[in-house]
Amino acid sequence: MEALLRTYDLAVGYTARNGGVGCLHKHINVELQAGEFACLLGPNGAGKSTLIKTLSGFLKPLDGEVMLLSEALPQMNEKKRAKTVSVVLTERVIIPNMTVFELVALGRTPYTNFFGRITSKDQEKVKQAIKDVGLAQFEQRQLMYLSDGERQKALIAKALVQDTPLIILDEPTAFLDLPSRIEIMQLLRKLAKDKKRGILLSTHDLDLALQLSDKIWLMAPGKNMEAGIPEDLVLADGFRRFFEKEGIVFDNDSGTFKVEKEQLKTIRLVGQGIEYKWVSRALHRTGFKTTREEGDYPQIEVGEDGNREYLLKRKDGSKQKLRTIEDLLARIKEE
Repeated sequence: MEALLRTYDLAVGYTARNGGVGCLHKHINVELQAGEFACLLGPNGAGKSTLIKTLSGFLKPLDGEVMLLSEALPQMNEKKRAKTVSVVLTERVIIPNMTVFELVALGRTPYTNFFGRITSKDQEKVKQAIKDVGLAQFEQRQLMYLSDGERQKALIAKALVQDTPLIILDEPTAFLDLPSRIEIMQLLRKLAKDKKRGILLSTHDLDLALQLSDKIWLMAPGKNMEAGIPEDLVLADGFRRFFEKEGIVFDNDSGTFKVEKEQLKTIRLVGQGIEYKWVSRALHRTGFKTTREEGDYPQIEVGEDGNREYLLKRKDGSKQKLRTIEDLLARIKEE
């Protein structure tokens, strides 16, 4: 199957004012297929935006090739490129008096005549794109009266109505709260599947990328890019190599980052279910090490009947029942 996007030994970077060249990454060999949702991850300063702008045609490659539908990107004229790849950049867009419909209609520019007028068919496409991103009720609302999440949806609709097989987004969730970030990521994944578009975005939302993306591209200063499905990258310790720092570790079992803490003492924790999980998490957060093995240390029994009752057994044999995890932690710290 022909890839929408493929790079061959691509090198990306910048040209300094003195004419020198700064190479951020080289030997980049990645591809994106129709219907795939891919996330580009990396720490700040890794060069994600530079790569995004190079793949979009805003920056020239320092070396290697970027191929869009088997055609070299630099050889495409501007109009053909606009019909092949649409781009959503990080910057907030607030244009006084412009409505959602007017913003999204700009995505039809590559298809308009000399006077830039859109046809009735174009208008139907604009309305459909607005509906696809869940903004049908905001079609005539001015952008300045939208939330950040709604405004981002409008920009995605603009990219969608451009009718390109490839959509590239540079940190589209950067200014959004958690529920809005989840909503945008789910929307992009759905559009990739339903519309058979290849969608690539850079993001810092590693947890969401692990849950939703088909492919992940990892970037970090001084490291060669790695790409693959999330599960393969976890099992190959990719996230540990690219993101771990002193005191911060990536847990391959849970797929999340954890903060290493000095362990104060060991406590036996007995039980199961969701209460057990959250008691264990609270103990680890406050610096305690849990075990299921018997020993010379306090024991906590977590109720299994849903009554949220915690039985603390001290080393001297005394017992105390507690109703909240907060009270439990307070009593343990007193010991």
